[in-house]
Amino acid sequence: MRRSTAFLAFLMFSALLINLSSAEAGGGNCQAKLAGNSYTCDFKFSNGASETLCVEFGTGGVSSNFDLFIPPSTDYGCACQATGSFKSPSFNGSASAFECSGDDFGTQLDGKVAGKKISGEGSGYLGESIVFSCEKISACT
Repeated sequence: MRRSTAFLAFLMFSALLINLSSAEAGGGNCQAKLAGNSYTCDFKFSNGASETLCVEFGTGGVSSNFDLFIPPSTDYGCACQATGSFKSPSFNGSASAFECSGDDFGTQLDGKVAGKKISGEGSGYLGESIVFSCEKISACT
């Protein structure tokens, strides 16, 4: 009897672990990996221009989730991409993919965090395209 009770408890615990979302199992959503960190980013634009900027991710800005700050004053609202299905979405659930949008010319950026690097693409309200690649640094100066 004792053995079967212990086995049943083990099965229930295993089922609980299996049912964790991928974000929880992977150590949190992308916000947990980005917020509080700074990156130096190279941006390339479809008009041929390029720019290197220091960006910071944090909380307490325009988004209820997290924000992308480009000092001194540009603030994009961000969220991790949704996971799951249409019938059962898990908003802000992705462990790596994120989206940020700003009201400065309607720019949207979509990216993925992988270790100390971020990469992605975006677009502006006039249809211009952006690609970017970033590397984590200690702080923007």
